[in-house]
Amino acid sequence: MTATPQLQASDSLKKRPDLVEFDKSIVDSYKINEDYNYFKTAEQESAWAKFQNWLNLQWNKFLDWIFSGISEGNFWNYLALVLKILLIVGLLFLIVWLFNKYYVQNRKNAPENKSEINLSEDERLIKKKDLSTLIEEAESDDNFRLASRYLFLNILKHLKETNIIEYQFQKTNADYKSEISDEEIKSDFTYASRFYEFVWYGDFELNATEYNKAKDRFEELITTIHKTKVHG
Repeated sequence: MTATPQLQASDSLKKRPDLVEFDKSIVDSYKINEDYNYFKTAEQESAWAKFQNWLNLQWNKFLDWIFSGISEGNFWNYLALVLKILLIVGLLFLIVWLFNKYYVQNRKNAPENKSEINLSEDERLIKKKDLSTLIEEAESDDNFRLASRYLFLNILKHLKETNIIEYQFQKTNADYKSEISDEEIKSDFTYASRFYEFVWYGDFELNATEYNKAKDRFEELITTIHKTKVHG
C-alpha cells in the first residue's frame, strides 16, 4: 500500500536539516514592542489645536500675500510691497485713532456723578426739578407731541415722590397701574398712559386744542395725587 501525498510531503519536511522551528516567544516580544504596533488609533485633534493651525495657515497666507513676487526682483513687485505695508500701517493708525476718539475721549468726558451714567433719558428727566420748564419750552415751539411726553413723565414724577409707585426704568405703564391702589388715580392714570403711548409711540401729531384738553386732565390727575397723599 503506497503512502498518501500528504504523508510523503510531511516526511520530506522532517528530513530537511535546513528548516528551523520558529520560536513563538519572539513573536510575543514584537507584540509588546510599541515600535512594531502598526494599528495605533490617531488621537483626535483638539479644538484649540485646530484653531492654532488655522491661525498659522492664515498668517502664512498673509505673509505670502505681502512678499509675493519679491524673489523675482521686479521693480513693480517691490513697489507693491511698499504699498501693502503703507496700507497696513494706515489701517492700524485708523484703528488707534477711532479707539482714542470713541472710547478714550468718552471716558474723559464722562459725568462726574457716576451714578448718573446708567440712567435712561426718562430717568434723568424725572429727576429734574424743572420739568415744567421743559413743558413750556415745547409748548412755545408748538411741539405738542414732545410736551405730552413731558406731561406724562411729570405724572410719573409725582407718583414716585408720593410713594404711590416705585419707579424703575424697566417697568411698563401696566406695571405702574397695578401698583396704584386708589381707583380714581388708577382710572385717570389709565387715560394718561394710553394718551401718551398713542401720541408718543404712535408718532401722532397733536393740534393745540387736543393737547390742551389732555393737559387739563393730566393736571387734574396731579392734583388728585397730592390730595390723596394728604388724606392718606
